[in-house]
Amino acid sequence: MSKPNEPDLRLRSVAQSTYECLRCAFCFDLSWLGPVNLCPSYAWGAFESYGARGRMTIARAILEGELAYDESLIPRVFACTECRACADHCFKYIDTNKVYTALRQDLAARGLIPPQLAAAVDGLAESHNLYGEPHANRQAWLKHRERLDKPARVAFFVGCTPAYVRRTMAGDAYAALEASGLDFTVLGDEWCCGHPFLAAGQRERAAEVMRHNVDTLTRLGVERVVFDCPGCMRAFREDAPEVLGEPLPFAAVHITEELARQVQEGRLRFDVFQSGVVVTYHDPCTLGRGLGVYDAPRAIIEAMPGMRLAEMPRHKRDAYCCGAGSFVRYDYPGLVEKTGVERFREIEATGAQVALTTCPACLTQFQHIHGKLQSRVQVMDLVALVNRIGRWR
Repeated sequence: MSKPNEPDLRLRSVAQSTYECLRCAFCFDLSWLGPVNLCPSYAWGAFESYGARGRMTIARAILEGELAYDESLIPRVFACTECRACADHCFKYIDTNKVYTALRQDLAARGLIPPQLAAAVDGLAESHNLYGEPHANRQAWLKHRERLDKPARVAFFVGCTPAYVRRTMAGDAYAALEASGLDFTVLGDEWCCGHPFLAAGQRERAAEVMRHNVDTLTRLGVERVVFDCPGCMRAFREDAPEVLGEPLPFAAVHITEELARQVQEGRLRFDVFQSGVVVTYHDPCTLGRGLGVYDAPRAIIEAMPGMRLAEMPRHKRDAYCCGAGSFVRYDYPGLVEKTGVERFREIEATGAQVALTTCPACLTQFQHIHGKLQSRVQVMDLVALVNRIGRWR
């Protein structure tokens, strides 16, 4: 229970969800797929307190004054990739992530944040990106500047990782949108989406950057924002309305949804990539369970001639996390490595020659694991493949 001079408990706002948990263990259950895991942090931490049922028990104990916030709870709460597998498999449809978010905010209010994550978000407040790079370099990937801050109904929100680290992803998304004939704008003063602040439990700092981005897009007359990064898209579509207390004045769509629509309308067709090639697709947690986008990437893949999709046993809502979610790489590299290797072995077991995904974090993780395992499976971004063999009418 909070001491007199400590901040109040944000956890009280989700107390009902906490008490609805029956400890039934459905959040651990993938028995229809065999002896496979569901929760990356539980597999890594090896104690129930690292899994959903354990975190819900911790939350209840705090609410009832039987447990106090201290350093021992930091890894139990923050060593979570926010993959939402427990929420999607909950027998009572409890949004467990709301409870975890409240736990993070309570810990952050008491200065109990993992040290590397805390340092990263402190730098973010000044540079407006998670990598500490100069804000002036945010559009260094962009060859032509005529679309910067151009009034338009559609905007391409780039995101920090594509802008600073995975610049080919930014370029590929931009090229695909341009080839489609879409009239769109790119923000000259784009800030981080705010997701890292939320992951660190710092809601007020997230609100500041969200307000900046929403107002900037609104001034340009934007009605639809296209995202390449699922994390950015979720920060806008799901988190910003709740944090800012108002609905978004524009729609938020993922680039695969935009491209799948063009495929359906017959405006985008494909040449053969490799005749008879077998590919598998990894569902990014945030794009799939977080935003419900499962069909669009598969519609694109299935429209590519000479290609066969081999699904992993854990796919769509049952998909296993790549291990790189919620910035756990800063303080829990062992979790990231263990989860990434397990998922990549599942990729290899499909017999696919190519592994496709649609998330900067997943792509970075799999390329790292690919090198570590010296795997023969090629890792590719789906949008990059679209650019390579796509033909627009």
